[in-house]
Amino acid sequence: MPSTSSAPGTRTQWVDDRLRDAILEGVFPPGTPLRAEDLAQRWQVSPTPVREALQRLAGVGFVELRPRRGARVAEASIRDVEEVYELRLLLEPVALAESLGRADDQLRAEIERTCTEYETALRSARPLGEILAAHRAFHAALLARCPNARMLELIDGLAEHSQRFQVLAIGAPRGHHDVIAEHRTLCDHAVSGRVDEAVAFLRDHLHTTLEGARD
Repeated sequence: MPSTSSAPGTRTQWVDDRLRDAILEGVFPPGTPLRAEDLAQRWQVSPTPVREALQRLAGVGFVELRPRRGARVAEASIRDVEEVYELRLLLEPVALAESLGRADDQLRAEIERTCTEYETALRSARPLGEILAAHRAFHAALLARCPNARMLELIDGLAEHSQRFQVLAIGAPRGHHDVIAEHRTLCDHAVSGRVDEAVAFLRDHLHTTLEGARD
């Protein structure tokens, strides 16, 4: 059984984190059956926290619970991708403008730090989970000063779903655009106080990522 030191919070949260990561990282692709007993054996826990974690992840759209057929990883159709990115394109440019309009030296340093960490993770070919975490940390830093907490909560959930689509798109023809150069340009605009340029570039970046996922 996992020790309490490796399972902060509840046992359900511990399982939730691992199952969420496995879905985001593509370990369990869309459509994969998720049997509570198998997952409990995999992580050396009882089936109860696994069932609770499956219910949680079904609530945010990562898992499908089918009557009499059990749970499976939710499918990721092109329409799913489009819906997520349509919302991101509406919300993130607004949040970025609000955040950068309130930027100070501390925020600019954090944006630079997280961008450099993301670049390092990519160049050193770190595990996919670390790369995804570094990517989200950079985008979170860009938006950190937006005063609309509800908007940031929505964006965070959309970004989490986007990670699934990005993983599934690896190998697509347009999935090989230079993400390091794109994120560095976005970082430079933000750190230099070029708010309008940063917002416009973010829109282009999101459109490029959407097209890569479509292919």
